[in-house]
Amino acid sequence: MTREPVGLDSDLVSRVRAVAEDVPGFIEAAIRRELNGHSFSRLLDELEAETGPLPEDLVAEAERFWHAS
Repeated sequence: MTREPVGLDSDLVSRVRAVAEDVPGFIEAAIRRELNGHSFSRLLDELEAETGPLPEDLVAEAERFWHAS
């Protein structure tokens, strides 16, 4: 494991401490989620470059499904 000193807003740290006992673990999990999101975005960009954009009717259907759940 590598330690990396980072500066965090004190209000943000207080909010994390209010919901998590393991602040470093919470921060590590947040970083992992963010990195996964970036990887997924890159994959979507690559797919769109290969196949073109999604048809608008499919996008609208997915948005309706997403908001209904």
